[in-house]
Amino acid sequence: MKITRNWDFNTKDQILGLELGFFYELDEELLFTYTKSGKILIFNLAGLRLYSENITENSPIWSCKFFDIDNDGKYELLLGGLDGLLRVFKINKDLSLRPFWRHQFESSISGILIDDINNDGIKEIIVYSLDKSLRIINPVDGSLIWGQIFEEGIGDAIVWRDSNNLKDIEIIACGNDGTIRIFNGNNGELLWFKKFTDKVRCVSYMCLKNNNYIVCGGDDKLIHIIDKKEREEIKTITMRDVIWKSISFPPERDNFIIVSSYNFDFLSDTIPLDDIEFKSKAICLNENLNIIWEIKNLNVEILKYIQSPKKNFIGIGTTKGTFLIIDEKSGKLLAQINNPFCLNDFEFVTESNQLILCHDNGYIYTYNIK
Repeated sequence: MKITRNWDFNTKDQILGLELGFFYELDEELLFTYTKSGKILIFNLAGLRLYSENITENSPIWSCKFFDIDNDGKYELLLGGLDGLLRVFKINKDLSLRPFWRHQFESSISGILIDDINNDGIKEIIVYSLDKSLRIINPVDGSLIWGQIFEEGIGDAIVWRDSNNLKDIEIIACGNDGTIRIFNGNNGELLWFKKFTDKVRCVSYMCLKNNNYIVCGGDDKLIHIIDKKEREEIKTITMRDVIWKSISFPPERDNFIIVSSYNFDFLSDTIPLDDIEFKSKAICLNENLNIIWEIKNLNVEILKYIQSPKKNFIGIGTTKGTFLIIDEKSGKLLAQINNPFCLNDFEFVTESNQLILCHDNGYIYTYNIK
């Protein structure tokens, strides 16, 4: 792979995440960035800042979605953050934001999903929070469709569809109370739960021909693999550090999974980040649930599967600021970009092979990849 630097941008604020979206009124793809102090900055892909606005009162924004939630042909911007307020905006042609509706949670919003979970042809908004609640929200007016409560905050959730019956839709969520729970997507009925010894931080799944597996893990430092049909744990894999992230791929089959561990030593001010030798790693399991490759000595902050016209790959961003491009099948390192500050998020623009990275030091870096 050949990587060449494109444009960059710097702000004094920590940039926590990125979201790409095609804005039809301007007939171009836009980059939405959100920051620790609660700002939204909008760029075109040539690097020109088109709009910025302070959204919260110096409170971080954790989640951002750009989607036509009310089917009016125009995309809305959804923002969730530390203050627990889910904000939804209409976007004017000049990119200024016009409030649409709000939905208040009692604590920080952990994540936002958008999917049709009750087969009514309308994609609902699924939001989970540290206030212990999982809520399904009407996209038109922000009203509650159904909700469920955990004993402690919820850290991760996914939408699951039966590959043999696509109308069978469930939400699988995990919490700081050490539980993993499955809910009926249509009415929120609790179908099953299991409690572990410590908080569960991530959940994913693998869809195979004969079996579907739930894969989860957290502070007990174990990867738990559960037969979804039989509701039995069939395998555990021990890691040295906390289980942090997991993704299944490729999207059409979901028969491989990557799980990464995480070490919090860098949060201690007594140890410089450059001096820490992380023992955490990322591993890839195949459809036989065997480890086919692993990458050692890195603290994974962000993990994504990237589909491009010529080659699919795994993108990994780390606490030390390094970005790795990994071959999906072999785990071979294809390319590496080094920056000295924690990498918080990245996006890949398929049409132009443009890679966009954002870091703790307030920088956005973009690269062309061949």
